[in-house]
Amino acid sequence: NTFYNFLADSLKLQPITVSARTNLFDKVTISADARFDPYEVNSLGNPINKYIIGNQFSLGRLTSASAALQTSFKGGDKSKKSNTVNGQPKNNLRDEGITDEEFQREATYIRNNPAEFADFEIPWNIDLAYSLSLNKNFNKLTGGFISTITQSATFNTSVNLTPKWKVGANGTFDITNKTLGVLSMYLTRDLHCWQMAINISPVGRSRFFSINISPKSPILRDLKVNRTRTFTDF
Repeated sequence: NTFYNFLADSLKLQPITVSARTNLFDKVTISADARFDPYEVNSLGNPINKYIIGNQFSLGRLTSASAALQTSFKGGDKSKKSNTVNGQPKNNLRDEGITDEEFQREATYIRNNPAEFADFEIPWNIDLAYSLSLNKNFNKLTGGFISTITQSATFNTSVNLTPKWKVGANGTFDITNKTLGVLSMYLTRDLHCWQMAINISPVGRSRFFSINISPKSPILRDLKVNRTRTFTDF
């Protein structure tokens, strides 16, 4: 993916992005992307109007790249439909007349508040993900590019205690710095048209505890009752 700006005075060709995605055994999703700058740089690291592509067989100078692996396991009847698809709300939300921006906000809200959207039809689930990223930045002191590599892992798991009670946990681990990132746990109760969720994050610089009762319908979410306490270390 790239584009060429015919009206620009210089640097008309924009960075080139290459991406790939595949699925192994219907269990492991692998995705990768890389970004290339087609122009050379001066001694200060600023791009100049001279193609790298013309000097060698290359898409340009690699500026960033990333790779990710995701897998998911769950129990129960696989034929039953979930409330979400890959962390996104069902397509029937679009039938309610919401815009794409509202749809993305809804998807983000679902990912950040899993207790409010727990699927009791799935007795247990485990989601695992690993990501690797590379960034190359110009260092004016050395006059060259320095590569920075970061790695992280995330998990999300839940299990039904009873047909109406579910407990779950999710968190991140910074492999590069060997530190635990966000860790949160939740307990949720199915109240038919409503749902109660208790969330707690006991570690990290920002810790919180919340209890909320909200309608399952996204249209009526403003009617929810919420009580939150946040504790921050400076």
